[in-house]
Amino acid sequence: MSLRVSSKYAEISEKARWGHTHGRSLLHLGPADVEAGRLYSYGFRTQTIGAFHGARTALLGILESGVSKDAESSVQQAIILLSQLEARAMDEVPTDARVVISTLYFYDLWIHEVLGALDTACARRAHPTIELIRQHFVENIQPVVAGNGIYVTNDTDLPEQGSFTVPNLNIFIRPIVYGDYHSWNTGHLSPEQYGVAVHRHHLGAEIHLGFSHVKGETILGDAFADVREGYAMPIPPNTNHGFRNTSGEEHIVPFIFGSQRLGGWGVFFDVEPQGDVPVQRAEHALDSAAMNHSVFLDREIAKMAQGKGAERTLLIPAERAGNCEIGGLELALTRTGTAPMELTGPDYRIVSVQHGAGKVRIGESEVEVRARDHFGIPADMPCTLTPNTPIVFLDSRILPLT
Repeated sequence: MSLRVSSKYAEISEKARWGHTHGRSLLHLGPADVEAGRLYSYGFRTQTIGAFHGARTALLGILESGVSKDAESSVQQAIILLSQLEARAMDEVPTDARVVISTLYFYDLWIHEVLGALDTACARRAHPTIELIRQHFVENIQPVVAGNGIYVTNDTDLPEQGSFTVPNLNIFIRPIVYGDYHSWNTGHLSPEQYGVAVHRHHLGAEIHLGFSHVKGETILGDAFADVREGYAMPIPPNTNHGFRNTSGEEHIVPFIFGSQRLGGWGVFFDVEPQGDVPVQRAEHALDSAAMNHSVFLDREIAKMAQGKGAERTLLIPAERAGNCEIGGLELALTRTGTAPMELTGPDYRIVSVQHGAGKVRIGESEVEVRARDHFGIPADMPCTLTPNTPIVFLDSRILPLT
């Protein structure tokens, strides 16, 4: 299975290679190249846990179980390269031509070097599963390089070999969009799991999202609420939280995580489980002060979908999910009406389409979007959402707090 790239990706990656080998020249790059470099770089960043961490973990597993001697060095080389690709997530995505010559250049270089190392390992029959690992790696990367820069993920179709197991919580997390200091993810609980163990983050804030068919108890501090419909719960730093799944079925917990203090995927190393110490918690209404005025999300989405014309409402203000040290997560709900809507702004924005369909244009790139699609809008990049039918969408930002 080979890696297919779009003509736009081929053009910008060639400009990156040419500039890098000619004294890091920037003279051949214009504003459209910078926009393309930023979009593709954010697309690759979302693969930090998916393609990069997932493949590296799988390769470490076969290395421990034993690989053929003549292929061992190729497997180790791929692991080192994947570690470097993961580490790129700690770097800011530049807003000038350096994004092409440095950020995009190294993403492209190391991805192809990983494929070269995996091809060698496959040819030398390193391990019975090596070809499958390579296949999943390509499947994760393909949507980025085959597209026009706008990376769209639908949360009903998440790829294999693209998750992370959070230490001490035993839940699998799959990334959806990774922006600047905040990300949109899904946590997966198997039917056998009772829920998410109570834990806290010291330098991170979250918003938990529950959608239809949810059944259980969502925990916040010393309170809990019985939930049987969609909800959005803001979680400030240093606040115990968790979920008791009583549905008897697999439960998916979409969540937004953010911190202006943490680089990379802060949720994965800023987790403090609270153990099995019994705690007496009182039951409260979901939208009560004790539950930080959580929102009945499905109700709000249904109400917005029934309206007419363009409208925007702030579901969770930034001050409810954050503090002055790390900033605050904001969640809003918007309906487009029938006219195009401008979404350009000074902060990275993550969009989750709930109803309707249309086209999103960012810079010179345009793609179609539909319900359950997610995409990111880099700061200050021109973005227009044009509906075929009125679109209802959630969007999140992380903002400074004073």
